[in-house]
Amino acid sequence: MKITVKIMLFLCLFGMISVQTFGAKKHKVYQKPVYMIGVAMSLTDSVVFITDMHLVDSVTVEKKTKFLKDRQLYSFQLQRYLEATYKGGPYVPAVFFGPKRKTMERHYLSLHKRYVQSKEFRMVLVDQSQFRFKSEKYIEEITE
Repeated sequence: MKITVKIMLFLCLFGMISVQTFGAKKHKVYQKPVYMIGVAMSLTDSVVFITDMHLVDSVTVEKKTKFLKDRQLYSFQLQRYLEATYKGGPYVPAVFFGPKRKTMERHYLSLHKRYVQSKEFRMVLVDQSQFRFKSEKYIEEITE
């Protein structure tokens, strides 16, 4: 009985150590151009801001999940622009991205249609000449 308990404890301990060791892999990322759309809502007013869709060169994408790394930095770019340009309340930004132009055009049109038909929101279009997303430099995270 004591031997089986010791074996079970050893296996549990070995399992926990191996999970921590193998879980500390680096995320594989690559640089890729993507199309981006920014949407922001004001918390104090019924205004929705939608940026034009445009191509952003060399953003960092995670290889496994195909998701944009440091995506919050792109949201902060839009938020800082809106707070500097439109003296309103706090803005809640969201960034949509994709590698294919056609898919992003459909997404842009659906967003545009949703807020044009809405009676609760006033839509403001932000032109490319006013605001463009800039590529953010990716800094590799060190995982232990």
